[in-house]
Amino acid sequence: MDIRKGKYILPNLFTLASVFFGVLAVISCFGGTEAGFRRAAIAILVAVVADSLDGRVARMTRTATKFGIQLDSLADVVSFGMAPAVLAHAFILRDLDTWDGLLAALLAFVFVACGALRLARFNVMALDSRKPASSFTGLPIPAAAAFLALLVWVAVDLESPPAARLAGVAAAMPALSLAMVSTLRYPSFKRVRWGLWNRLAVTVTVAGVLWVAVTTRASGVLFIVALAYVASGPAAFLVRLARGPRHGREREAESPDRD
Repeated sequence: MDIRKGKYILPNLFTLASVFFGVLAVISCFGGTEAGFRRAAIAILVAVVADSLDGRVARMTRTATKFGIQLDSLADVVSFGMAPAVLAHAFILRDLDTWDGLLAALLAFVFVACGALRLARFNVMALDSRKPASSFTGLPIPAAAAFLALLVWVAVDLESPPAARLAGVAAAMPALSLAMVSTLRYPSFKRVRWGLWNRLAVTVTVAGVLWVAVTTRASGVLFIVALAYVASGPAAFLVRLARGPRHGREREAESPDRD
């Protein structure tokens, strides 16, 4: 096989790895055990890492293709749409017996549907985009999936009561769904200029977060990080609103690279 052509497979291997961990998350929910739910949540987080690497590998090796972009979107629906929805339903939403469980199924469906709509909008906007932007339109579906997975992981670790679990997940699902299809701006780090000081700051920050996570409770620390990112969209909107309509009209096209 021509090695020069073979390198085009590399980014797609990361994408397929993301699909594998998404499927693993779904299967882990079947037992209905706390250990299974924790394993499913961690599998979704690993899928997020794999998904974040495929686009970077494609850009580093200059192997980005239209096929890879479409495969990435389809994989995201599985790993970050269906898998978190199944996890949320198996974890606690199935206890929501409103309308004979129809409301629980509806919450799961809306999450998957909004994630798919967000991905479709991203792909359409990417067609008209020429360079990476500094922000995303709407909450990226991997971030929504990570938040939901971490919410489940934290609830398992804290051994929270069923009522608290149901309230948290039932509130998070529609909120995350709306955030994905909204026009809220979320930061993208694709245009960050990785100079010496930026790299040093990022390294120190990541090392600090990992140290705190290892020495305390990993799920809680990571959940706080995810919560900060999810809340950054509404926070930025409120800041622009306070500054006036002139700042609110400043828009940038989304990045044509993978989410």
